[in-house]
Amino acid sequence: MARLASLLLALNVALISAYPHSVHYTTLVDRQSVADEYDYVIVGGGTAGLTVGDRLTEDSDYTVLVIENGGEPGENPAAMSSNLMYDINSEPQQELNGRTFQVGIGNCVGGSSAVNGQVFLRGTKEEYDIWAELGGEGSTWNWEGLLPYFIKGIHLIEPDQQLAQAYNITYDLEYWGQESNIYAVFSPQAQPELKFFYDAYKVFPGVDVPVDSGSGENGLYWYTASMEPQSYIRSYAKTGHWDGINRSNYQLITNSKVNKILFDGDVATGVQFGSQTVSARKEVILAAGSVHTPQVLQLSGIGPSSLLSQAGIEVKVDLPGVGANFQDHSYIPSIYYQWGNQPQMPNVPGSGGGVGGAGAGHPMLGAFLGLPVITPDRFEEIASAFETQDPAQYLPSGIDSAVVEGYAQQQAALSRAMRSKDVTFLEQMVTGQPGGSVQNLHPSSRGTIYINPSNPEAEPIVDYRAGSNPVDIDVMVELVKFMRRFMTTGELAQYNAQELMPGSQAQSDSQLADWVRGQINPSVFHPIGTTAKMPREWGGVVSEDLFVYGVENLSVIDAGIMPTTVGATTSMTVYAIAEKAADIIKARQ
Repeated sequence: MARLASLLLALNVALISAYPHSVHYTTLVDRQSVADEYDYVIVGGGTAGLTVGDRLTEDSDYTVLVIENGGEPGENPAAMSSNLMYDINSEPQQELNGRTFQVGIGNCVGGSSAVNGQVFLRGTKEEYDIWAELGGEGSTWNWEGLLPYFIKGIHLIEPDQQLAQAYNITYDLEYWGQESNIYAVFSPQAQPELKFFYDAYKVFPGVDVPVDSGSGENGLYWYTASMEPQSYIRSYAKTGHWDGINRSNYQLITNSKVNKILFDGDVATGVQFGSQTVSARKEVILAAGSVHTPQVLQLSGIGPSSLLSQAGIEVKVDLPGVGANFQDHSYIPSIYYQWGNQPQMPNVPGSGGGVGGAGAGHPMLGAFLGLPVITPDRFEEIASAFETQDPAQYLPSGIDSAVVEGYAQQQAALSRAMRSKDVTFLEQMVTGQPGGSVQNLHPSSRGTIYINPSNPEAEPIVDYRAGSNPVDIDVMVELVKFMRRFMTTGELAQYNAQELMPGSQAQSDSQLADWVRGQINPSVFHPIGTTAKMPREWGGVVSEDLFVYGVENLSVIDAGIMPTTVGATTSMTVYAIAEKAADIIKARQ
């Protein structure tokens, strides 16, 4: 048990760490100082909200008020700090043995970028191209249309050249910017155990080694963390898009919950927070995140009409996709091994403890692989089974036909993705210990986030509906089997690794399915999809220009617009979405 505990600690340390740092405030206002009217009112001061607020106020002609539910994180925004996060638990997950789970999202200035594990990744070209396919003809929400915003939004710091040479850390500045104050940093520390696994993975059948983690390709690579250069403390939306800006036209109010959007006819004119209201001359912009943006819409009469009627809310727009299409990455925390024959570590530079940040203890290494690499013998069977499902079969009972049609469109795209090695289904973050965690980055199940009809302003009801589509259980079984294959064949066969968990009691696919149902966590704290950018007739909530269907001057700019997941942590993608959204909004000024 001591070894299991130490392995779990190693996994957590690789993902979660942060150090204190100084902060500088710009125009923070209290309720008495809030003006009656601004050009733009942004609901949510997190990753997207602060990015767009910064960009819209670069020109002093326009005023912005950002309204944040949480407070300031202070000088120590530690990862997964409960005092900086919402206290929400999911509904019991029937296909995961009735377990409930934390809904991990930030509740502070900076949002989830202030409390995440700082793993800084982007998805593959094909994954973003699916967004454009689901957006309709002429969509620019694809890899080509988003890459300029990854470049604009993220500043890559090149790695230490000695470590880069010793560990084969490669990169290409073509995919990165050099101007943003949001930083992607390679760790300055070294751990020879990671080089050992790197050498084993790079020759494993089907595994590619792209030149850069940001190139839109998957495979084996060293990736970055969201850290400040030199100090290696957290780089997040507050440090990059608020601290030190000092613009009088860029204001923020904290500890204020928006509970309603105000309208003049069909035109959004402002918001209500508590007993106070504020007007927006140009636009109300929702950036409250995938959990709370749908709640704000539903409280304002925009959502599934049956839900709103049940809650006693007058229906303004019957928009059944609001709160539907909920997705997150799922994972099994640990598959444990111990060496039968202790391997000798490579003779490369090594160094001791880190200096701060998620990755400062050692370079960050991961394997990001498509289903044909994970399970060469079964990927076609799994894809065919998914492709031929009735699209309504595993969705919530009675859900609107438009949402079903949208899922059918996703089903066609994702069944092709299952057959492509360039769409990432497995993420394994290598820690230097045998075994590790496996993540399913493209779940087939779809959940919901709806207001509580008996108490609409309470926290919403979050139901991942994890495992409701049995394909997700099949995929997770294959991820476990891939880990077994990697640990016991090829370069690692000579070390006679012994599996401690799940172990001998789970050998057949049926036994493994039972085991994974008791192990899966349905959230890596990457909620997306609840205000999807898709056509309205497919259950979409926002259009290509991010306007909410059925009303005017109301847009959404957060992770909820993603119609499907990407094979990566979501924070870097949200920065790119926000950068693109800012340009879209500016273009209509």
